[in-house]
Amino acid sequence: MTSNRSIGLFRVLRPLSAVGLAFTLFATVASSAAKAQVPAASVKTDAPPEGAPPVLPPEGAPLGQPPVPVVSPDLAARLDEIEPLARIAARKHELLEEEAAKKAKESVSVVTDDKGTGFKSGDGSYTLKIHGLVQSDGRFLLGDDVLQDKDTFLIRRFRPSLDGTLFGLVDYRFVPDFAGSQVQVFDAYVDIHPFDWLRFRAGKFKAPIGLERLQADPDLSFVERSLDQNLSTTRDAGLLLWGDVAGGIVNYALGVVNGGADGTNADVDTNHAKDFVGRLFFQPVKSASLSDWGSLGLGIAGSTGERKGLPPQGTTAAAPGLPSFRTFGQNTFFQYLAPGSDPSGTGTTFAHLRASRLNPQLYYYVGPLGIQAEYIVSRQSVQKGNDQATLDHKAAHATASFVFNGRNGYDGATPLVPFDRAKGAWGAVEVAFRYGWLKLDPHTFADAAVPASVAYANKLTSARQAQSLGVAVNYVPRRSFRLALAFERTLFDGGAVAADKKTEADRKTEDALIGRAQVNF
Repeated sequence: MTSNRSIGLFRVLRPLSAVGLAFTLFATVASSAAKAQVPAASVKTDAPPEGAPPVLPPEGAPLGQPPVPVVSPDLAARLDEIEPLARIAARKHELLEEEAAKKAKESVSVVTDDKGTGFKSGDGSYTLKIHGLVQSDGRFLLGDDVLQDKDTFLIRRFRPSLDGTLFGLVDYRFVPDFAGSQVQVFDAYVDIHPFDWLRFRAGKFKAPIGLERLQADPDLSFVERSLDQNLSTTRDAGLLLWGDVAGGIVNYALGVVNGGADGTNADVDTNHAKDFVGRLFFQPVKSASLSDWGSLGLGIAGSTGERKGLPPQGTTAAAPGLPSFRTFGQNTFFQYLAPGSDPSGTGTTFAHLRASRLNPQLYYYVGPLGIQAEYIVSRQSVQKGNDQATLDHKAAHATASFVFNGRNGYDGATPLVPFDRAKGAWGAVEVAFRYGWLKLDPHTFADAAVPASVAYANKLTSARQAQSLGVAVNYVPRRSFRLALAFERTLFDGGAVAADKKTEADRKTEDALIGRAQVNF
């Protein structure tokens, strides 16, 4: 009976033993797979290596904390050897980085393109740019036998120039002109610019009078400036404080200059008095968000100062300090009574005390279309003998231009795709129209209200007024090269002698045609 019970118990436990054996095998396989997936370096053991001293818990450590491993003497010695080598390697790396930075700072990059040749230091704090402007003209006065001897080929401008930056703070510019029979300096100044809104200029530069005058010579729509630019100086010497505010939306200029006569390029002053000049110019759509509106500029400029011309003294030549005015064809159509053979100076007109200018101006360029206009009034006090007068001369011009396959702007016409024969790109063509006029003060000349003895200019040789109408076509393959052709007709009031050799007549209409090949880089 006992045997039967054992057999029955064995039958009951046999399935359970099979289940347990299967579970044991499964657990063993799973444990082996898990250990195979764990890197050997990550397997930790509390047992010290064979032969190592026993690891004791640090003094004061709570019971039950794992013991802190003790570094073997061999390993510690190796670490002591590696640590200074690592420091040396790190320092060498730092020295290499410093040397690379120094070389990058001292290195000079050279760039040559349509804007000229430039040299620039690695950090950009020093720059030098070499530019050149050559204008070769053919000037012809049509239908005028008297002026036909003025038909000529000439070098209108030959101006190599240098400009650049010193230690990121000081700009400089030097522009001489070798055209004509003598060398002249047109620009020579330094410009200190700690901030965009605060710049200080000293030297010889364009005074801020005349919108077209301030435009760069190679960027003009017409090869010669309009009549109203007779009422502004070419260059003047002095000091100027200027800057751009709000990203160039507002531009201001305030300065003191020698106060040269209209149209002059004087290097020195003839008297102690100076002119104060100023300009405030707004570009309300200059911000990037309004760029689709084009480029709009509105401004007003002015100057005032006292001048005093010098009469002839013994053998010393006179310095009247007054201008003469020229046409588009560069012919003089007005001048004050000159010293001539009068040693006393009583028949000569001189600048006397106050001279002022007022110059409202505007331009608008959008896409290929451009409009530019300005008005200038020049108030000049003069003296002849004991007679004195204040004369108001006025002038204005308006120019409309359109650029085919290009962009228009105050900086001139720019092709959308520069000339490239391989790509079939031929540049841009600009067409421009201009109207201008200049009117002299009536009190300048003798008439029914002004006796001849009080006149300050000869009405038989100087015109009272000039009006001009012109058209220009410019081919601009690239910014660095231009072919230009311009025609302008100028009509006059007065300025000539009638057939009776006594009465006033109108000066003959001038039809001037000028062609130009220009290189500008």
